[in-house]
Amino acid sequence: MHIHEKEPDIEKSILIFLPTYGARVQQWHLLKSLNSLFKVILHDIIDTEQALLDMKIWKSHRKDALDLLVHMGALQTSHRGRLEPTFYGHLLASFSLSFDASLLIVKFGEVGLLHEGILLGVLMDTQPRPIIHYFGEDDLFTKNLDSYFSRDTNKPPIGPLKEVILMANLGAFKFWQRIFKDKYRTKHLNQVLQSDDMKATEKMVVEAEEEWCFFHDLEQPSLNHVAEKYEDVLSSLHRFRPNFLGASDGFPSYYCPRDFQHKCLLECLPNENEDEDEDEDAAGLDDEELNVSVYTRECVARPFVAPNDFKTKNVADKLTAVVKEMKAHYFGLAPGDQPKSSCESCFAFNNGGKLCRPFLKGSSNRGSNCSFSHSFRAKRPMCKFFGTLQGCRNGDSCSFSHDLGTSFSSVTKPSSCIPENGNADPALLIRLFPFADDGNILILDDINFHFTSNIARIYDPLRMVATTRLLESSISEPSLTDVKIMWGLHHPYQTIIGKAPESQVLWKSVKCVLWFPDFEICGCGKNLEGQRSFIKNFFEYLAIRLLADASCEVPVILTMNNLRFSNLQAEKLGRSCFFFLTQSFPFAEKSFGELADVIPTEKLMEVSKPISYVFRMYPPVDIESDDFQAAIQKCLHDVQ
Repeated sequence: MHIHEKEPDIEKSILIFLPTYGARVQQWHLLKSLNSLFKVILHDIIDTEQALLDMKIWKSHRKDALDLLVHMGALQTSHRGRLEPTFYGHLLASFSLSFDASLLIVKFGEVGLLHEGILLGVLMDTQPRPIIHYFGEDDLFTKNLDSYFSRDTNKPPIGPLKEVILMANLGAFKFWQRIFKDKYRTKHLNQVLQSDDMKATEKMVVEAEEEWCFFHDLEQPSLNHVAEKYEDVLSSLHRFRPNFLGASDGFPSYYCPRDFQHKCLLECLPNENEDEDEDEDAAGLDDEELNVSVYTRECVARPFVAPNDFKTKNVADKLTAVVKEMKAHYFGLAPGDQPKSSCESCFAFNNGGKLCRPFLKGSSNRGSNCSFSHSFRAKRPMCKFFGTLQGCRNGDSCSFSHDLGTSFSSVTKPSSCIPENGNADPALLIRLFPFADDGNILILDDINFHFTSNIARIYDPLRMVATTRLLESSISEPSLTDVKIMWGLHHPYQTIIGKAPESQVLWKSVKCVLWFPDFEICGCGKNLEGQRSFIKNFFEYLAIRLLADASCEVPVILTMNNLRFSNLQAEKLGRSCFFFLTQSFPFAEKSFGELADVIPTEKLMEVSKPISYVFRMYPPVDIESDDFQAAIQKCLHDVQ
């Protein structure tokens, strides 16, 4: 949709409907070179009035938008007298999402639900979303929504609200992660120490995933797109490190409850070539020899996500509150403020009475006998659309109240999103170490004992074990005298999996693992894929070791530059092996030694500093079974 620069009349603009996202991108590239002649606005909805309204907003509300950003703390006036982004503004702009989605992510992060906020923000901007919506099949779509998010059955049939669609798709994404992705993460760990063809296995997984998604009315490409965008947003957060990031717990809510299970019950859809329907129990889709076409079956074990699963109610309540906060931001509402309706008049009213709803619609037939007020000056019922993502299409002319209440007094203040405190406190790391007779700390692959010697000056060296790839030699550093050193072990395979029984680490006594990756010494250099593979192997081997020894409670602390951590998407690599980031904090180099890995920043407000990332392992219940543990132990025995 575009307007000639000399034509001020919006109604005379040209409206172009583009059927697909790809067509919209193609048109954008074609029209971009003509931006000196035309003002181009590409819209993702087929709503003429809304599209025209957005064009008017672009032209007439630009100053209001700037004022809003200043008021929210995303922009500030620089010493040169011009508006420039603050840290908060730079962070919002880094997400490559719409302003609404970016703001929602930060709001959720500030209340301790960062990971749910990222997923909801990405889902807001994703089309098509994971739950399949066949054209013209609204009843089927409603059924699919109800399978992932329980709704109020008394809701009038006005179509699903945007919040309901978001929550249902969030539930679908978590369901996919918990039931399908976890199953194949488990299989992958079982194959790491075997000689199986990983590429062939990955191809089979993709095919199985396509079938599984079809059984559960999900779009496979959409799910993967959401997962990729989630990692992109997370990487941006690690580059900027806002104040809420360090305490953000990455433990997934799809493990609540831990014993969540889903047993697929596949039912054959009516087929004219068959005399009768055929039911089939396909628990976990393990039966690979089903003769019925995948496109004639569906899983009927509904609902897939129950109301109390995945902390759904808590997230839904927070979404409602955050959306109201965002609306209050946009309209600049202080508590009790209310846009005056253009419908107000000087009708007589009943003092203290509530406004008559039929009167608002012009259908009250009780006249003066009505017990409710017939005046717009009376307290009006709350508009059920104003505080939602859908919004109220009537604006100032709405007959219902747009007062968001008194619980949003903080929305008129600038955001509290600021950079994290840069002070590095050594106590944050020390408190994770075991005390009394509770075991040892293991420092992996500390080549020249740089970090080991510094830690030994603060912590009990008798309870420290360090590994190095160097061959055994004399040690002149006094602080290392009582440290147990494992010589000649290449990391990560020999340090974690082991080569000979006499050189193996006594993992049963290990209560904390520390690693300070040195990519130059390991031979990765500037090879990003090599570095990523190095981190990936570390998590895979460590997961196998901890599962075999039933030591999943051991904290694993990686200390590395935050930009390196972001570029490698190390949090994703840990998560693929059931290691979840539970906290992170600046590494105290003055106490423990300087980190050699220094990376320059590329964007304003990004930070570059050493950070300690604390991972904890949370495997699903089925992976902790005796059978799986026995299989892992057998693999370890065979390779040793």
